[in-house]
Amino acid sequence: MSNTPVRFVNSWRNQTIRDNLQRQWIKSGVFRLLYWGGIQVLVFLYSDQSWAKNWHVVPSLQWQEIYSDNINLAASGKAKNGFVTQLSPAANIIWQVGKSSLNLRYNMQNLYNAHGDGDYSLAHQLQFSAHNVLLKNRFFVDSRASIGQQNISNTRLIADNISGNKDDTTTMRSFGVSPTWLVHLGNYVNGSVRVNADTFSSGATTLSNSETVAEMIQLNSGSQFKRLQWSAGFNNSKAYRTDGEDVAFQSSSVSVRTHIHKKFSLFATVGHSANAFNAAANVGRHNNGFFYTLGGRWSPSRYYWLEAGAGNNSYATVNIMPMKRLSWLTTVKCNAIGLNTGTTWQTALNYRTRNASWTLTHDNDTTTVQDIFTTQNAALVKVNSPAIQLGAMPVNISISSPSAIDGVVERASWNLSAVFFTGKSTVSVHGFNQDRTFQASKNNAPSTERVRGVNATWQWQFARKTSAYLSPEWQQIDRYSAKNTSSHDNRYDFAIGLNQAITQRVSAQLEFRHVTQTSDLLSNDYQENRATANLFMRF
Repeated sequence: MSNTPVRFVNSWRNQTIRDNLQRQWIKSGVFRLLYWGGIQVLVFLYSDQSWAKNWHVVPSLQWQEIYSDNINLAASGKAKNGFVTQLSPAANIIWQVGKSSLNLRYNMQNLYNAHGDGDYSLAHQLQFSAHNVLLKNRFFVDSRASIGQQNISNTRLIADNISGNKDDTTTMRSFGVSPTWLVHLGNYVNGSVRVNADTFSSGATTLSNSETVAEMIQLNSGSQFKRLQWSAGFNNSKAYRTDGEDVAFQSSSVSVRTHIHKKFSLFATVGHSANAFNAAANVGRHNNGFFYTLGGRWSPSRYYWLEAGAGNNSYATVNIMPMKRLSWLTTVKCNAIGLNTGTTWQTALNYRTRNASWTLTHDNDTTTVQDIFTTQNAALVKVNSPAIQLGAMPVNISISSPSAIDGVVERASWNLSAVFFTGKSTVSVHGFNQDRTFQASKNNAPSTERVRGVNATWQWQFARKTSAYLSPEWQQIDRYSAKNTSSHDNRYDFAIGLNQAITQRVSAQLEFRHVTQTSDLLSNDYQENRATANLFMRF
């Protein structure tokens, strides 16, 4: 272990490796994202003369030495042990003036002997978002970008860039910009006109690169409309794929509401839905055409209200707010037109006490695999990760994502989260269940998945500069194909660690982790024991 950093430095001196590094840097898309980010920065500089006083830049450096007794995540009898060295310079950049802001987190993960390959490798992680107000209360531009690694197939899960087979993951990149015009026509009309332009690319041959253009128009009645309020909305989105069917979602609607009593109102909604993607018969739940809903809202108290509408798209909503600490909104829908037709429902429960908070949600949606990965890239860091206490940016690859294949996905998702605080301890628990239905595409048959899991973290601050943590996790994936094949995986993960603040800018961490995965696929059964020493420096 002692000469591993020396091998790391010697490998860097090799000219071939430096050339490979430059090629990886260019292919990673960092150049393109920095180009567009530079344009965004210039816009910021132009928009406000006091820009220089409002930048907050925090560079950092993280060094890790990792030992794994199964660095290739192989089945019993084929495991290989080894040490991995990681050196990661990073930067966190925040800028804000008035309502304009920029937030950028970049991590350059330099690895030696990752996956047990005895070589140097490089991975980039980037999270970027910006909001720039060009005309106050009139026009602003949002931009976003991400770079991260994701699993190509969820039949072979890797949780980071350290262990496993490097060919089981790929780097995914996204960039988007959204100019938005705020509409104010006297006191008669308020609203917004927004255009989203997004790109997505990856190294997975099973997943198409795409460019998506979306237009969103929302207009609402102004204060001149007293007894009669109205709203109109139009949403149109089309994803152009390099290899595969294009996907288009479109919906428009107009609503009118009138108050016949201070506690009761009537409304009418008419609209049209036009979605275009390849859906297998008896699998997808979407219909195009015109829809209508007629109904009313009853608000007998400030603590709750009820709203219901009937038509070929009907629904009922109950909103309960009996106290400041509790809110609960539930909607049941029965739609004949649009996405997610049939009976679906959503709920959102939030409850807070002095020492705890609870959140329960259930939702249904229809999206694309590319959009799922884009969202996951933008949230690479686990919320309850103990490494956040160090100020570090831990690299986590989602183990609950779908396989990287073209397709439109219908999802029904449950999420339950709870956080408890005591004098020196924090306990967080998260449970989830997601049912996915994949529509057929040119290269893939329809299929379904169920992913469920529970993870928790207990952090104990037992000394002024020292804390300990426990982090167990369980996940199960069930897959069912139209070809009458199925597979099931169970993954157990347990970590125990110690955090130590050395100075205000330097901290250290020791961690032991055990992972066991059992699967119907014999090649996917493995166990890994890992020990990690982590040193984090903030400049």
